[in-house]
Amino acid sequence: MAVIYEILKESWHIYLDVAIYMLFGFFVAGILYVFFKADKIKQYLGTGKIKPVILAALFGIPIPLCSCGVVPVATGLKKQGANDGAALSFMIATPESGVDSIAISWAMLDPIMTVIRPVAGFITAISTGIAQNFFGNDVRPDKPRIKKETGG
Repeated sequence: MAVIYEILKESWHIYLDVAIYMLFGFFVAGILYVFFKADKIKQYLGTGKIKPVILAALFGIPIPLCSCGVVPVATGLKKQGANDGAALSFMIATPESGVDSIAISWAMLDPIMTVIRPVAGFITAISTGIAQNFFGNDVRPDKPRIKKETGG
């Protein structure tokens, strides 16, 4: 019983640590919702397989979100019409290339790794988003799924 209590206690502490970043992510998602209209998001991030992925990765670079705070923002982009690959690209590029990540890389690693980390994150984001758009399933809640009837 003590082990379960310790697990729950540590889970609560992790939740408290992450909560401020999630709130910041919700704040940024709200700002994006107010200033970027859904038709523009659909226009730039909704159609195509390669261009929206690159634009989403570039759009995510200057936003200072951690891996916890990027989830609500990517969900908001998805709800406004971004395709799966663009949302995935945004989710990968944003925490890897944020100013806070670069500062930590500078403090803990050498200058070469400080340059390589965001470049590798950008390349990873683009390749993952493109792979999702070409090879992933495009299952959206707004699209009705058609069942094939077998019968005789």
